Amino acid sequence: MITVEMLPAAHGDALWIEWPGPGGEVHRMLVDGGPSTTYRAVLDRVASLPKRDRRLDVLVVTHVDADHIEGAVRLLQDRTRLGLSIGDVWFNGWPQLTQDADLLGADQGEMLQALIGSQRLAWNTAFRTGRQDAPAVRVADRRALPSAELPGGARATVVSPGGPELAALRREWAKVLKGLGVTPGRPEEALDRLARRRDLRGLADDLLGGDRVDGSVPNGSSIAFLLELGEHRVLLTGDGHGDVLARGLARLLTERGADRLAVDALKVPHHGSAANTTDELLARLTTRRFLISTNGDKFKHPDEAAVLRMIGAADRTAGPPELVFNYLSDTTEPWADPGQQRTLGYTAVYPARPEAGTTVEV
Repeated sequence: MITVEMLPAAHGDALWIEWPGPGGEVHRMLVDGGPSTTYRAVLDRVASLPKRDRRLDVLVVTHVDADHIEGAVRLLQDRTRLGLSIGDVWFNGWPQLTQDADLLGADQGEMLQALIGSQRLAWNTAFRTGRQDAPAVRVADRRALPSAELPGGARATVVSPGGPELAALRREWAKVLKGLGVTPGRPEEALDRLARRRDLRGLADDLLGGDRVDGSVPNGSSIAFLLELGEHRVLLTGDGHGDVLARGLARLLTERGADRLAVDALKVPHHGSAANTTDELLARLTTRRFLISTNGDKFKHPDEAAVLRMIGAADRTAGPPELVFNYLSDTTEPWADPGQQRTLGYTAVYPARPEAGTTVEV
């Protein structure tokens, strides 16, 4: 069984995922850290672990948008104080974007990769081939989809991004940093800038005890993957573009000789944006459970059209479609209406109490 906790991350993502190993041990993955303003939820979740067992097998930072990366930047600054160990970090930063001859939050990306390097953390090692230290997490045109064997018998298969998306990110990353007067790939300078950013500093010393608009280029570069444990499957999509995700899933289905991919839950891309949760994507999936991580701030997600697509495309053989929200807010509450649920034939799940997030088992 795979457990997914959608931590309260405002309009962003912070997904705490656990699965059991064969000996009863617990394995963990954090997918994104949410925006700076909700970092306390991530910190508290780590601090809730017994000190002897504060470990993440993998930290995934899907892309450089502020509502996904800022909490990760803060967490790495608190990591030593928390006693948190991290087995591997999956993140496409500037080094990965320059590996082929032929990212806004690019500055936060520089800061994150500087922290990874200064703390000597493993970086994308699950996807290493040969001697390359930190390969890109990406789909290549003429090779099988990259996959990683995880502790406890789980597996992650990458379906996004591809080469064109990372090439576009490289151009955008360089453009954003040029506008800031910053040269990419200089970790000492990035750490110096980070030291002056009070909004991105760690909180462990204090507590152990301005969000930005995201953009389509970083969204397209999102690391998206299928997490599997035995017969249990969850598709984690970041803010991926619908066509890129659909293309990756088509590759996966061809490799497995299937027409549709059955998953126990879909973490819908870009918080339920109609521009990302497309018919093309949903047509490649068989699922009835949709995880929607947002409080509706900034962009008023989820979009009604996207939610209606989910309900319409859902597999009903095992029961009605299930919409799982991690906030009860102005943009998610309309889906709680009992009459609408009866008419459209779906159910909706909300947090037991405000700011608690939502946990599902699949």
